[in-house]
Amino acid sequence: MSFQIHDIVLFGHNRQKRVLSLNPGRLNIITGASKTGKTALISILEYCFGSTDCDIPEGIIRRTVDWVGVRIQLTEGQAFIARRLPAGGHSVSTSVFYAVGREIGIPDHGDLAQTTNAETLKKILSSHAGIRLNLHEPPSGQTRESLSANINHALLYCFQQQSEVISNKHLFHRQSEEWIPQAIKDTLPYFLGAVDDDHVALMAELRRLHRDLRGLERKLAEYEAIRGRGISRAQALLSEAIDIGLYAVGTPPDTWEECVNRLTEIQAHSLQEEEEIENEGQEYERLQTERQQLISELQRVKDQLQSARELSSNRDGFSREAHIQLARLQSIDLFDENEGIDSSVCPLCQSQLEETQVPPTVADLQHSFRELAGQIRSVEEHSPQMQQVVQMLEERLNEAQLKLRENREAMEALQASNQRLQEVRDRAARKAHIRGRIGLYLESLPALEDSSDLQREIFTLRAQIASLEETLSEEAVEERIQSCVSVISRDMSEWANELKLEHAEHPLRLDTKHLTVIADGSEGRPIPMEHMGSGANWVGYHLISHLALHKWFVRRERPVPEFLLIDQPSQVYFPEDSDWERTGASGRGEDRDAVARMYQLTIKVVQALSPRFQVIITDHANINESWFQECIVERWREGLKLVPPEWDV
Repeated sequence: MSFQIHDIVLFGHNRQKRVLSLNPGRLNIITGASKTGKTALISILEYCFGSTDCDIPEGIIRRTVDWVGVRIQLTEGQAFIARRLPAGGHSVSTSVFYAVGREIGIPDHGDLAQTTNAETLKKILSSHAGIRLNLHEPPSGQTRESLSANINHALLYCFQQQSEVISNKHLFHRQSEEWIPQAIKDTLPYFLGAVDDDHVALMAELRRLHRDLRGLERKLAEYEAIRGRGISRAQALLSEAIDIGLYAVGTPPDTWEECVNRLTEIQAHSLQEEEEIENEGQEYERLQTERQQLISELQRVKDQLQSARELSSNRDGFSREAHIQLARLQSIDLFDENEGIDSSVCPLCQSQLEETQVPPTVADLQHSFRELAGQIRSVEEHSPQMQQVVQMLEERLNEAQLKLRENREAMEALQASNQRLQEVRDRAARKAHIRGRIGLYLESLPALEDSSDLQREIFTLRAQIASLEETLSEEAVEERIQSCVSVISRDMSEWANELKLEHAEHPLRLDTKHLTVIADGSEGRPIPMEHMGSGANWVGYHLISHLALHKWFVRRERPVPEFLLIDQPSQVYFPEDSDWERTGASGRGEDRDAVARMYQLTIKVVQALSPRFQVIITDHANINESWFQECIVERWREGLKLVPPEWDV
């Protein structure tokens, strides 16, 4: 699948249309004077093909044209694309008209309306060019993102602007712009075919195989982790069990299954030694239980005794204080309760008292005296009982301390007289520890299947991954690129001799790393295009490079549009229009011969690839030869231009 240019169409604001018809599968020459619109053709086509910018030059085209369109010839059928020029200060327009069919007529201005947008159009054109799903993964360690080739990248091989075809530093269209050189380097392997069309599918398959392999390896690692390395873990547990006496002495088994069987027997076996420990340890355990109870009782009695002593101490303190107060109040007996005493006079010194200083009456004081005496008698009556409680608690405390001491002495005596019991307990603890580890190991064992099938599957996956990685490796891709470049370079060397270019005697090659042409000098010193001399050489090397690339694209059916548009390749020979106006002139000259050789080579390549390749050249040249004249589709002289002058009124 691919496409060529059938017509370039301008739709004016006056609702008229200008159609430039071209011949697919042939060389199409548009010859004419300067300022007739030749250079604008590349910008018009790029804009129609979904460019994010409108580079159509300001001037008559922007003033008079409303839509620009192109009819393309597909492998089967035709498609028509039109895009409105931006207006109102906008840089681009999103209005895109698209139609496809077996045969598509050129619509009228009134038929144009937005049917899609630029982004969708690029996907459609990528499909028409035959670009399949692809992805370039940058080498490890590089930070740029992955890149998928699309129609924008393919069109970089289809255009050569006037300033590009004579450049000694840049070989490809837009190579001087930022990011474009790296994009060409990343996508060129795909367009050459060094990366297969099913590369993305293979990459996805490789990722799937890696994912499956990781899953199987994790499963196998789990088996190995359970079994240990070989049977070392099971053997180690069995050896410890034999050493401690959990199993009869013997040679450890050689297989993991036998080790597991013996460990299972150990786990299920009831040891007589444990019963002995249980019997011999009953008295010791009883003493331990009794000691805990005595300690609890002792602490409880201590707490009670402390509370009783604090209560008794508080009663004594109250009694002493109350006696002191009572002694102070006994002086009230000096007065008779019934005596008439003036309360405004002090009963002791007979001095007159103020109203705020009137003391309590004798009756009040006697009442307080009797109440305090009653409280003292109550406290003194209960004091003997509290003393009895304190004494009883002290006796219980002494008794508990004595029992605790006797318990400790009994335990020490039991331990001293039964050293074997301690040794047996230590040994039992070790056995219990080992048996616990054995039990944990056995409980963690799943129903393990034979891992031989798993290992065979892993081996097969690793072999498939190795094969795919070799196919997709950077080294393999680079080898295929060099193989492609070798064939392309052979055509370049042959055609450089036909054009009689400087350094044509040396082998030429396309340098895909630096995006230039290299001549391998006789002294082993490479000569890049920028050191090759005159502008005539640069134009020639641009021409043979792109012709050789398109020959490769066509013969290998690569997804690049099957056309090449070159703007004014003869400018380095005859920059003045007057040199070409004399179509009947008989004089030739070396420059005319050089230009003729370029066109004849182009015709030869187009005919060799017919009808799969189309070349469009806009030029001042108008060679008075039948082979040249037959290729001219329009002559833009004597008022004929891309945009009809009458539109600009």
